[in-house]
Amino acid sequence: MDMKRIFTLILLVFSLVNLYADEKGELWTKANDAYSMGQYETALNDYMEIEKNGYQSYKLYYNMGNAWYKTGNMGKAILYYEKALKLNPAGEDALNNLQIAKLQTLDKIDVLPEFIVSTWIKDIRNLMSSNGWGYTAVGLFAVVCILLLLFKFAPTTGGRKLSFVLACVAFLFFIFAVLFAFSLRAKAKSEDNAVVMVPVSNVKSAPNSTGNNLFILHEGSKVEILEQAGKWCRIEISDGRQGWLEEKDIEVI
Repeated sequence: MDMKRIFTLILLVFSLVNLYADEKGELWTKANDAYSMGQYETALNDYMEIEKNGYQSYKLYYNMGNAWYKTGNMGKAILYYEKALKLNPAGEDALNNLQIAKLQTLDKIDVLPEFIVSTWIKDIRNLMSSNGWGYTAVGLFAVVCILLLLFKFAPTTGGRKLSFVLACVAFLFFIFAVLFAFSLRAKAKSEDNAVVMVPVSNVKSAPNSTGNNLFILHEGSKVEILEQAGKWCRIEISDGRQGWLEEKDIEVI
């Protein structure tokens, strides 16, 4: 392939990218305008079109959660608030609205106590998104490099010692930032949590319709998917109870 064809191909790719960005921008503006005018169904149609085109963002999912809430669909509202928080656990608006939406659901499920150190680590991790921790890691790595240069060229022994200690501390924080970034990235890509989408779902003792009913879940309840067998999923809820329900009753976050 000659250089002229390569150049033409590159221009074509950039044109398609710009066209997609323009269409997404127009749809985004149109959806937001519809929402501000109280036309929630119209806004949802445009938001869903953006999502269908492969676009994902905290703001998109947060707006969709709000629109679903305004239409009275608590299951979908909770699903999209959870999707937003999956991308950015530090999103206070989505977290607050999620709590409000959960008050409208029937199931009030207790949460098993967690080891306090684990809770502290998760709270620190959730202070930023994966991108936020990634940028922090890059900044800390730059600080480490600068401190190592100071260690090498500092004119005094005390200056070299201080630079070395600070470099070690910065490197430790760099490691934590990298781990948090990868942890949140993996969480964002995982498909092991879901929300019940039907008014009533019977949780069975076995992956078939003849199994005993263990308990009932209602629309909006969050479950963790442990395994799948055909059209059935073994799930666990936050109080530790487990059972099987049909895949069609839930939607993955």
